[in-house]
Amino acid sequence: MKENGEKKGLGIYVHIPFCVKKCAYCDFLSFPVKDKEPYLFALKREIFAAAERYGDRYRVDTVFFGGGTPTVLSGEILTSLLDCIQDGFPISVGAEITTEANPGTTDKRKLDVLRRGGFNRISFGCQSAKDGELEVLGRIHTFEQFVREFREARAAGFANINVDLMSAIPRQTGESWRESLETVADLGPEHISAYS
Repeated sequence: MKENGEKKGLGIYVHIPFCVKKCAYCDFLSFPVKDKEPYLFALKREIFAAAERYGDRYRVDTVFFGGGTPTVLSGEILTSLLDCIQDGFPISVGAEITTEANPGTTDKRKLDVLRRGGFNRISFGCQSAKDGELEVLGRIHTFEQFVREFREARAAGFANINVDLMSAIPRQTGESWRESLETVADLGPEHISAYS
């Protein structure tokens, strides 16, 4: 498993299946948060088992916490999961370590904890700059909340931010789609994931 004497790169995906509520369009494996402890216990066991089997064969270049909505959990829980990965796998210097976040599930304190705990990239599920479109999608946030949390992430030290935006939302027009793209681009994220 080595290339030119070096350990082969590995990306790790951690699925957090919990959400505040299920959005109208979502077909990802996710549930409202109820009893999270059994899942977290099993997840840590899985991380340790994978590390025991593969940890000395690879170096980790990327870690991605997706969902669901990872940030429905506390910053401390998320960083403890990241610590488990770091304890079991060699992490490359400069590795990209991302968590997805939905607006309405972060605040300044949580973002500070995540950044200090080793996360260096955040991916916000904004979806639209239009509150009416967010309502159609069943989102829990307004665009104003997203903007506030985006700025709090910058203040916490996140220099790599992605923003998800959706097209073809029911009753969305070409003009409102363009306005969402332009409005979010004006905030200066490092990346925009635009999808239908």
